[in-house]
Order: sequence, then structure tokens, then C-alpha cells
Amino acid sequence: MICDWKIIHLFITLLWTGTIASFDPLSVTGIGVGAGSMFSANWNKMFCILGECCYEIPHNLTMLESSLKEHLFGQHIARDVVTQAIKAHFKDPPPGKALVLSFNGLPGGGKTFVSQFIIKSLYKSGLQSQYVHYFNGRTHFPLKSKTDIYKIHLGDWIRGNVSQCGRSLFLFDEVDKTPEGVLDGVKPFLDYHEHIDGIDFRKATFIFVSNTGSQIIAEKLLEFWEKGGKRENLQLSDFEDLLRKGLFNEKGGFYKSDTIESNLIDHYVPFLPLEESHIRQCIEAEFHHRGKEIPHEEVYKEVLKGVTFGPGSLRLFAHSGCKRISSKVAALLESPLFTG
Repeated sequence: MICDWKIIHLFITLLWTGTIASFDPLSVTGIGVGAGSMFSANWNKMFCILGECCYEIPHNLTMLESSLKEHLFGQHIARDVVTQAIKAHFKDPPPGKALVLSFNGLPGGGKTFVSQFIIKSLYKSGLQSQYVHYFNGRTHFPLKSKTDIYKIHLGDWIRGNVSQCGRSLFLFDEVDKTPEGVLDGVKPFLDYHEHIDGIDFRKATFIFVSNTGSQIIAEKLLEFWEKGGKRENLQLSDFEDLLRKGLFNEKGGFYKSDTIESNLIDHYVPFLPLEESHIRQCIEAEFHHRGKEIPHEEVYKEVLKGVTFGPGSLRLFAHSGCKRISSKVAALLESPLFTG
């Protein structure tokens, strides 16, 4: 069966506005003139219910808060800072500038996880939203020799998409693998401007994910632990200046960057190295995700055999966090421990 979508469009619009019920064949011209704007408005409303519209972005902040509380382990600073920053950015009146977050820390600490939670809570189509734009340092900017070209294309892409939707989100992954200078192309859109060439960038969100600063974070946490401090007492202020200097001076996307020098990153969010208690929480969560019962102690020990801890004999922090837990649990479920 071949569908004429123009007819379907008109039919649904008429139905939506209640016009079909009172349709008068002698008033076709009146319908065209008097109800045209009403048709358009209601069609847009219905389209936003069924699909996704920029001016109907749900930004479910309650969902974000609960997701981070339930599924993010060992990252009290990231949880609190992200929740507060996103809430503030989506409040009226409009923000003074785009929201810029830098997520820093070892692999497996939850940086990508949190980025996904943010996107899923803000946009109806989640990671597939037309208003979410993903860049990977290795994939999208592989050649240092093309830095100037990347910078121009990146600026054009951001400008074009924000002109279509002011609430666009741009996620930059593996910033530490991005050639230095590329991200300077983003800098104008992060600053305090009401508009640039008629485009308002202040409602946009930029998230930069990087392993840069991992060593700084681990050293700070170890120093705190050696003095008898509890990780839960660490605050954002304990890390922000260290991370700002680290990102500016370490090779990578923000090396000697105008963005950092101009203080345009709103929050440098540290993702702390995870300890064994957090890895156990990840193991339990993975079993729950797969519909399995909470594992007994022997299972925890079996999975933990594949996790390396450091530094040295202290064995405090997991080198790869929870990054490989999913594959470890999947393999274990196929072992004689479960199938034998």
C-alpha cells in the first residue's frame, strides 16, 4: 500500500484541530484562510509529542539526579557538581554564557557514563537526538597537520547547529588525543556574548571528556588518604586549580589553550580513582543489569582477579576503574561456576 503523506498530514491535522467533525463542503475556502495558522500550530504541537522539537526539550532534571545517585559509584564531587550545574543552566532567565564542563580522570571512573546520563535526561531521543553532537579526538581530528582545517569546520558545525537549536549539546571525547589548537575554534562560542552574527550560544552545553589530569587527581587523593582523610570530605575546590593548570600544561587538546587562559570552562570535574568497594558495586550493578541474582563472595573474588590495583603494594585504586567489569561478568557467566 502506497501512502500519500501529504494527505495523512492534512487528515491528522484536521482531526487534531477538530475540523473534520464540523467540516462544511461549502466552506473550503474559509478553512484554508481561517484555520491555516491553527493547523500549523497544532501540527507542530503533535509533532513535538511524537518526535523531538528544540523548544520542547524535556530536560528531566529529576531523572538526572536519581540516575547519578543510583548508578554512579565513588564520585560524590562529580554527582553534586553536574546536578547543580545542569539545573542552574536550564533555569530562567537565560544563562550569561554556554555551560562548559570538563570531565577529567582515569578510564573507568564514570566520565562517559555521566555524559550519557546528562544527554538521556535532557533530550527525548537521548543519544540519538539531532541536537546532540559527538566528537572523538582520535576519529574526528586524527591529523595534526590539518589543525587549521579542523578548527574552521568545527566552528562552522557549531554555528550551523546552534542556529537551528540554541539548546544544542556538544560532547568532545578523548580531548587528550585531540591536536592542540583545534579546540580554539570553539572558544568564541563559550564566552559572554549575547550573540555572534545573530546567533545566541548562551543556552548551549559543551562537555569535554579527557584522561588528562588523572595523575594529579590520584596524587591528591593519595595524599589526603595518607593524612587520614576520607574521600567523601574532598571537595571540588581541592582539585579545580590543579586540573586547570594540568590541562593547560599537559600535551593534548587544551595545551596552552585560549579557552583555559580566558577562564571559560565553568567546572573542572574530577573523577576520583575507584577503590575495591566501588568495584564491588559495579559488579553487583552488572549482575542486576543482566537480570541475575546478587553474586556471592566467591563471585566477587573471581571478577576482582581481573582488576589491577595500585599504586604499588598499597593496592588502593583500580587502574581501569569499572571499565572492564561488564566483559568480565559476561565471561564469568559462561564459566563452569555458572554453567557447570
